[in-house]
Amino acid sequence: MRKLRSALSVAVAVALGVAARSAGAQERQELLMGKHQAFESPQLFALELRFLPYLPDVDSDPALHGARPYNAAFGSAQRFMAAVEFDWQAIRIPHVGSLGPGIAIGYTNISDPAQFAMAHNLSFTSGETTTLEIVPMYAVAVLRADVLWRDVGIPLVPYVKAGIGYALWRASNTLGTAHYNTGANGDIVGEGSTLGTQLAVGIGFNLNVLDEYSARNFDDEAGVNGTYIFGELMRSDLTGLGIQKSPLRVGDSTWVAGLAFEF
Repeated sequence: MRKLRSALSVAVAVALGVAARSAGAQERQELLMGKHQAFESPQLFALELRFLPYLPDVDSDPALHGARPYNAAFGSAQRFMAAVEFDWQAIRIPHVGSLGPGIAIGYTNISDPAQFAMAHNLSFTSGETTTLEIVPMYAVAVLRADVLWRDVGIPLVPYVKAGIGYALWRASNTLGTAHYNTGANGDIVGEGSTLGTQLAVGIGFNLNVLDEYSARNFDDEAGVNGTYIFGELMRSDLTGLGIQKSPLRVGDSTWVAGLAFEF
């Protein structure tokens, strides 16, 4: 009988020890996970930080009859552009993704020493600087097909964008905005704007899978549901939409890389 009581005492002690360890493990888990709620914060918007090489299509204008004024002034190297885009994920399509409007603005500054033409096809480099500033903007409809991420757990989100593009531009030199006297037609000022279309297709990789704990804390503290790196092919066809007379063609076909946040 004494042996039976001893065995029961040992069994109870072991059971209590296991229960205590389980409770401690649960407390530690809650502490590590920050006692997150079982649901994400609402997701309504996306913000993109965009970086891209840019070479405006100025010389593609057929009205130039083969002349290449942009190439003569700045060469054929791509220049750097930075932009920011803000999307409203207005509609959630079940098992497809989000659909909504987006707007963006960018900036690039292209500068080189001015080239002066001389007789006999000779030229020399001036001490002055020629600059072309471009501020492209667009408004697009954005479809983000996040079904792979939400339904399957694959952290890839393809997307498409389509809409209207618009760019402000200004050509200047050391003395200020460029002017060109055409004689009978008066003075042409080197600044204006150009309309066009905007198309893009891309794919994002959700970084949440690399560190789920940090991702949950980011959601708790800042309301950011997902952080992405993305790559995109973009076409800004800024040619005037057929309603502008002799617009400066400052669009480009290029690729974009960047960082996006959904919140």
